Amino acid sequence: MDSSEDAELVQLSTLPGTSTAVAKEYTLDIPRIPSVELPLNISENQASVLKAINMCGGIDKIKEALNEYGETTDSQKGLELYMNESQDNLDYFNEHPIIGKKVPNRDESIVLKIQMPKGTLANHAGNVQKALASLDSRDVRINPVAIINNTIKFREMSDFQIRLDNAPSANEFKDSFGTLDWDSFKKYVNSVPDNDPRPFENISNLVMDRNSVVPSSDFQLPPPPRLSMVSFPLLYRYKTNPFATKKSSGAVEVKGTYIKNHQQFVHEMGDDIKIPTKPHELVAKDYEVAQKNLVWPGTKKESKFFELLQRCLETLHKLFDARPVWVKKHIDGIVDQEVHHTLKIALALISYRFTVGPWRNTYIKLGLDPRSSSEYAKYQTEYFKIERKLLLSSTIRKNIPSPPPAVFNSNNPGDIDSRFKFNGKQIPWYLMLQIDLLVEEPAIKEVYEKAEYLTKANELTGWFTELDLAKIRKIVKYELGCMVQGNYKFNQYKLKYFKTMLYVKESMMKAQGKDADGYIDISGSDTTKKESGQRFAREDSNVEDEDEDNGVETGEVDDTVLEAEEADDDLRVEVNSDDEGDDIADDSFDVRSATFQEIIKQIAKCDPEKANVLQKTLNGFISESSL
Repeated sequence: MDSSEDAELVQLSTLPGTSTAVAKEYTLDIPRIPSVELPLNISENQASVLKAINMCGGIDKIKEALNEYGETTDSQKGLELYMNESQDNLDYFNEHPIIGKKVPNRDESIVLKIQMPKGTLANHAGNVQKALASLDSRDVRINPVAIINNTIKFREMSDFQIRLDNAPSANEFKDSFGTLDWDSFKKYVNSVPDNDPRPFENISNLVMDRNSVVPSSDFQLPPPPRLSMVSFPLLYRYKTNPFATKKSSGAVEVKGTYIKNHQQFVHEMGDDIKIPTKPHELVAKDYEVAQKNLVWPGTKKESKFFELLQRCLETLHKLFDARPVWVKKHIDGIVDQEVHHTLKIALALISYRFTVGPWRNTYIKLGLDPRSSSEYAKYQTEYFKIERKLLLSSTIRKNIPSPPPAVFNSNNPGDIDSRFKFNGKQIPWYLMLQIDLLVEEPAIKEVYEKAEYLTKANELTGWFTELDLAKIRKIVKYELGCMVQGNYKFNQYKLKYFKTMLYVKESMMKAQGKDADGYIDISGSDTTKKESGQRFAREDSNVEDEDEDNGVETGEVDDTVLEAEEADDDLRVEVNSDDEGDDIADDSFDVRSATFQEIIKQIAKCDPEKANVLQKTLNGFISESSL
């Protein structure tokens, strides 16, 4: 429960199970006290409390730490907690404390005194919440006694500390360097002979028996002052096995069988590169075996994997006959959900992929070379991404649609979902766009229809000239940048400028064509007059610099993005699709960005009762950085 300096009264909520309509009011004119949260198991015994205080250096040290003033915790000395009984205990060679510091900007907490019939708490195993729920409000007395407004917390890790009171060499070192006395330094150094064998005496004969006392001569090397290199635990970003599922009982198991998909890749675009005409020999061999036995190798007959694979292949053959180059996310919404888990194997049987060039990251029909004809130019891919400076804004993030789920139904049955298309009226679901998904935008359509193809496709621009691709990219970046900021009214002068660009970069413009005012006609006409609506550019201005790409980047897909979104050459394929509904993980759920309510819904799938309790007793979560 929180309080503020202006608050005079506090209302305590009615107890569970009671019917009281109005909670009793209590004054907050009570003492403000500090607190220290220790990482120790302290009992109610006074001797235990005194021991804990002594481990912190005594009551004076605690008061000093609580009275420290600093803008940040880094500027505070803090409170030292020694894990041994005394700071002066010389038996520990590498004695060092854990540092506790005041928590900045901590909300004030109220300490409540709760009185209930004797034995009630013991009957409920010390659970205060259950004990209160079992009582009538008349049997309970609750009073606020203090407000905690200053707290010291210990967040550092404790470390191993080694006793070396029986190690002569360690004690010699401690008695010399530990005293910080120059004469002792000199005496110790002079006493050590060259190639001193003592530290290594009997080191190969150490007996690691915890039940016996190790002879002092067995170990003479001093340990490091600290064994842990860091004071705070590291966040390893651990991720669970994506193929593992958790049952409602809490048991974890890896369901089904998993087989490797043998997708073929072409890593170059040279003239001597041979385009695959057949599937990988391993997947082809498995397919032959499956045709004979009607069971895919490595799967069980009950899974019906081969039967479902045949259905998926039938759909894919129709798709690739109509359109020989596909992006997998577009196919995800077309194939039946029942056969979706066979899709990667099916794609490996009928397609290959480029890892470079303008058709990178697409699935191409076996035997077809998109470099053989300019009719495949429309299947080239362009990748766009919104810059981080825009994504940092919560307002802009709300304008960006969530990515498509792993399995969904296209709103255009048998064809690409309209939400993948760029038309200047919507932000596409996925920002890796094939050229023919851009032509519904009028300005891009105009550029596309006037485009002149190269005589030979190259690795950078495919069949298009660099200028035509630059025009298309400029239009997409400008309009996409506007839409993510909520602006759907585009500047027609800018669009006309992008459509009529004469050079890839404006700095390439030559001096000829300037009018008397120093303007260049960028419309491509010979007129020297600024007609109404005509867009001219000054030679010293730069439209590209002015809009700064409107917060959108273009180019090749980042390798990290590919790995996360599309690269699946080494992933295993699940062959069982008969999992129970409540055990299927939600691929779109990310605990690091999920809201409190979203997390509660996930918990409810496994334990509805626990989720209900958390919903009633918690108001939300506290960021880890605020702890």
